[in-house]
Amino acid sequence: MSANIPSQLTVRPHIETEQEIQRRARARKIRNFFVSLSSHAAINFVGLFFLLPFLWMLITALKSSQDVFHTPPRWLPYDNVRVDVNGELLPLYNVQTENGPRQLAAVKIVEGVGTFVDPADPGQTFEYEIQQGAVKIAEPVMEISFRWQNFPDAMNRGSRPSVGASFWVYFRNSLIIAFFAIVGTLLSNAPVAYAFARLKFPGSNLLFILVLATMMLPFQVTMIPVYLLFNNFLGWGDTFLPLIIPTFFANAYDVFLLRQFFRTIPEEMCDAARVDGASEWQIFTRIVIPLSVPVLATVTVFTFLWAWNDFTGP
Repeated sequence: MSANIPSQLTVRPHIETEQEIQRRARARKIRNFFVSLSSHAAINFVGLFFLLPFLWMLITALKSSQDVFHTPPRWLPYDNVRVDVNGELLPLYNVQTENGPRQLAAVKIVEGVGTFVDPADPGQTFEYEIQQGAVKIAEPVMEISFRWQNFPDAMNRGSRPSVGASFWVYFRNSLIIAFFAIVGTLLSNAPVAYAFARLKFPGSNLLFILVLATMMLPFQVTMIPVYLLFNNFLGWGDTFLPLIIPTFFANAYDVFLLRQFFRTIPEEMCDAARVDGASEWQIFTRIVIPLSVPVLATVTVFTFLWAWNDFTGP
């Protein structure tokens, strides 16, 4: 007896039910939610980490002078709690007395010995050493205090001649120097960079290498000779001239940056302008400069930041 065995087996595909489709969609949604949540948490953590110096700067701006140099450093600004004693605000201290700890106001502290009064009975004074060996007898009572007055004080420093000029004088001087530095840098570097990029003359490559070599001279080496040149030889001390005039002489970094960009401009455009009778100056001003707005903007930003942050210039 023989059996008929089919040569091919027919496999029916599994058809998902609506419940299975919904369950798989919910699982995918939950998985995507946790992936998105973990990604955003990681991004926020990294962003907060990079913001820490900026946050520290803001918090430090709201601290008192003593709290800025407190050891160990504290994140939040603290200041002495002060109480009114006979119309005078005196700092409050926790003092370990013979009768136990008391809160007393410090009238004065001289050579580690403080004179204190009880705010409730200011007629009687006490004298205690601030510290005996490693034990602190008197510790200031501190509270979180944001000193918003720091900003008006910084703006109005000029009202006290013994402190120095006003903040607005410094701000104005920085703007003036930065503006002329930008003008001088653009006017002096762009023509030099164009000459190195387009004009061919004997020794141009060697001269360009020599220009780049000037970047190897550290500022600390030339600082004193440059100061003597401006102050003693030229007599430009106490003026803006030593900070402005040098920017009207090309520097190696900006020349290199502009030259490399100028070389990307198709030479055919300049050749076509020459055929039409344009001079090199016309090619430079009417073709190269309009096409070089991005690199000129970059040089402007770099120059502004350099001039604004330059606190060691002559």
